[in-house]
Amino acid sequence: MSQIEFLIGVDGGGTGTRVTIAGLDGVEKVRAEGGPSALGQGIDKAWTNITLTVREAFKKLGIEKCDFSKCAVGFGLSGVTVKAWAQEFENKNPGFGRIIVETDGYSTLLGAHNGAHGAIIAIGTGSIGEAWLPSGERLEVGGWGFPTSDEGSGAFLGLKAINHVQRIMDGRRPMTDFGRKLLTVTGDTREKVFEWMGAMKQTECASLSPIVVEFGQTDDVARSFLNDAGQEIVNIASALRATAPELPIAICGGGLSEALRPYIPAEFLATTARPQKDSCAGALILIAREYK
Repeated sequence: MSQIEFLIGVDGGGTGTRVTIAGLDGVEKVRAEGGPSALGQGIDKAWTNITLTVREAFKKLGIEKCDFSKCAVGFGLSGVTVKAWAQEFENKNPGFGRIIVETDGYSTLLGAHNGAHGAIIAIGTGSIGEAWLPSGERLEVGGWGFPTSDEGSGAFLGLKAINHVQRIMDGRRPMTDFGRKLLTVTGDTREKVFEWMGAMKQTECASLSPIVVEFGQTDDVARSFLNDAGQEIVNIASALRATAPELPIAICGGGLSEALRPYIPAEFLATTARPQKDSCAGALILIAREYK
């Protein structure tokens, strides 16, 4: 371990990569952002974007040529639950002195509780609940992926929205301003909607969720979707707390998680906390605790 000079935390997902660099004391020096590094988009692509982002971070420190062998890296990556992808990723390490590869859910948890035990419910394009108990046991709830899971997420709301579009076009629900706004995205004919759905992946589906949020206070259907999402968050929490009722839970995820707070039952919401740090900081904690 004596050759290691820098500790690096990497948060890698489907929309981008975030990197932080610290000394052996674990104190952040600099951050940088780059292209996506979710393993499901390809291992080589993930490593390319990660190394480019790490180099960019080092440039901010005035280091043009970084020696990867002197770096220990903690990774919180989307797709690590697929063991074959995780193993291939580790096998293609481009020369970092040491790496620890974990899920982005776990790095989010470590950041949210600043390295302490607890649980998180991460709400964004997708969703997952994860817990790290004092016994050392780890739990995962949800996170089965689009389109069968991701309850409470942007994609979850998007699926409800596109079904609402279908019902409007069939005459099963009345047209409202909420529906008109959705049709500006999906198209306003049966043919256009089919075309939109043909290209619909998780991200495209989740792109409808801001419209649902926009009309949450004025449209009964939109509000019902948001209330459903809020209840799904409670359901995830109930499963996480099944064996540890007092488990601290942080609701994470940025914009959508904040927008959903009015629709999460207040009694449950009062038992939760806001995250102390983010997933990138959590990835740094993951590696830094090996050098204490």
